[in-house]
Amino acid sequence: MTNPTSRVRGTAKAPPADTSSSPTDPMGPGEQAVREVLGNNEAYRHLRTRAHGGASNALLAQLVLDTAKEADRLYARLRLQAAHARDRLNDALNCRRTAAFIPVSGVLNSCGHSTDLLAARTAQQLNQLGLVLDTYKASLPRTA
Repeated sequence: MTNPTSRVRGTAKAPPADTSSSPTDPMGPGEQAVREVLGNNEAYRHLRTRAHGGASNALLAQLVLDTAKEADRLYARLRLQAAHARDRLNDALNCRRTAAFIPVSGVLNSCGHSTDLLAARTAQQLNQLGLVLDTYKASLPRTA
């Protein structure tokens, strides 16, 4: 397994200019949460425009997008890790295998523990996204 790239601020590669997902790609929980909180596609488009513009809260808008993107990345990794754990359990339950082929180190090895850690990290990121979204919404001008 390779180590993920550093998430230290300023060390990650810049995202491509157009990071919008295609209509066939399912939304991750991060993007879905942003769209639910902002209410409509126009508000989401305005968030993306504001993040790349010179608005006073451009950094906050970019933080919302980055936090959502990280939540989606963690969720995708969690799905892959869970599928790997499922495959290992399916192999263990295969009735054609004998006990001699079951690894001494356990069926899941460290897969179960790393899946738990990744699930906790994903939940933490989604909670962080909620806080950032609340702050962003509070910074928007009130329309009456």
